[in-house]
Amino acid sequence: MDKEIHIRNLVYKYISNQCNGHEQDELLRHLQTPAGKWVFDEVMTSEAGKIFTKSEEIEPAVSNRLLGRLRQSMVAEENLRDQPLPFYRKNSFMQIVVAALVLLAALAIYWFSA
Repeated sequence: MDKEIHIRNLVYKYISNQCNGHEQDELLRHLQTPAGKWVFDEVMTSEAGKIFTKSEEIEPAVSNRLLGRLRQSMVAEENLRDQPLPFYRKNSFMQIVVAALVLLAALAIYWFSA
């Protein structure tokens, strides 16, 4: 329960732009856990309800900051998925290396048994 309250406080500090770098890192680590995701979703749902029940608009600076962070996270996630594998981690390269080693072993056996 205390951990949830701590995560909730970090989320509120984050969305009000009052988090320092250490707290942001800590929040990101918590968001990797199911409990952290749950608390984040709960806070964001609560805040969205508050925003949409009011007739006033979100400040453009806050809106732009949130949009920028969402875009950054989406780009970072896409870049992780789209990174090409190095040549030595591809299956075809490993198959060629194994085939070459088998060929060298066969050649060595033939050479020394003759």
